[in-house]
Amino acid sequence: MRKTIAAAALSGLAAASAVAAASIPKEQNVSLPQARKAGEVTYLTGGKEESEALALKRAASRFPLELVFVEKSGKRERYLADMPVRITDAEGRVVFDGLSTGPYFLARLPKGRYVVSTRWDAWSFSRPVKIGGERQRVVFAWSKPMEDLAASG
Repeated sequence: MRKTIAAAALSGLAAASAVAAASIPKEQNVSLPQARKAGEVTYLTGGKEESEALALKRAASRFPLELVFVEKSGKRERYLADMPVRITDAEGRVVFDGLSTGPYFLARLPKGRYVVSTRWDAWSFSRPVKIGGERQRVVFAWSKPMEDLAASG
């Protein structure tokens, strides 16, 4: 009798799980890009597809560093991919030198002070970050000059 009740309960639980999984919106059912490791840095990058971008945004709270790359043109924003990322420690040693394949880059680094650098078109930017306290979210945003907007409009 106990086996029958347990089997019925497990069967009901499996059915309920299947219904719940089927009701999850498609974008929430997307898996994250595979985590990669470069030296002591574990990172995720991507977000070209909207569903992957949503998954990375949800995962961002579990990483001490989040980078976002965007170009602003008037009121419009275009997210950028294939961005070079270089992270140096307080002594100037390179701890990461690679590519963010999408507009989102999440990283786990050892505690400490770092400088994050990137470039796009003719611009280069660097930002200091401190890992170990609050989570760091750095948005690298480029704005087109007004004369470029008038020429393209």
